[in-house]
Amino acid sequence: MKKLSILITCLAVTACATGATTPSGPFAQWRCDGGAAFSMRLTDAGNAEVFAAGQTYDLPGVVAGSGTRYTNGSVEYWEHGNEAMLNGARGGPYTNCRRG
Repeated sequence: MKKLSILITCLAVTACATGATTPSGPFAQWRCDGGAAFSMRLTDAGNAEVFAAGQTYDLPGVVAGSGTRYTNGSVEYWEHGNEAMLNGARGGPYTNCRRG
């Protein structure tokens, strides 16, 4: 019983330290200029799953000069530091986005 208690405590501490997660990976909500908003989570495959204006976009990771970038050729999600932008998605523009 003591081992189970220690395991549960370790898991709780780890979950708190890594931030918000979904069953597949980290999750972020973004608030942008003009009141636009979207959310993103990383999938087990390493893609970004972006939720915007009732649509879901599965975006593979691509090389970025700085930050992280995901695109399917039509929709692009780019994150650098505490800022992000989403291009080509329904409901935009998604510019000057901050976690929120």
